[in-house]
Amino acid sequence: MDADEAFEEDFGDVVRLSCPDCGRPIAVFTDEDLLPQHALCPTPWNPFGLTVCTGSGRAVADARPADGAAGADAQGELAALLTLPAGLDWRTQPFSHVGGPESRPIHMPEQRLAA
Repeated sequence: MDADEAFEEDFGDVVRLSCPDCGRPIAVFTDEDLLPQHALCPTPWNPFGLTVCTGSGRAVADARPADGAAGADAQGELAALLTLPAGLDWRTQPFSHVGGPESRPIHMPEQRLAA
């Protein structure tokens, strides 16, 4: 196996389904019988208030295909799996910029070594 083959992954057996409880799209392998455990984020401004969705562990047969997944090519499906949701921008999350957009670095007073 060469270096290129080591990093190639086959996503051909992954499908996108909508959770019957929360409606969020979830990536599921075709041979799975149950939906994987996934979280609910009540608001994008509080990513630390996650709870486990009640749809976790439900039968895959209960879920319907995610919107836009029917007839999409493999590249499009992979791009959809790796893309952040439209309303979520990592640069605007509260933990991405400690002091906010107007913050400046803290200047520490110069410390001198004891002689």
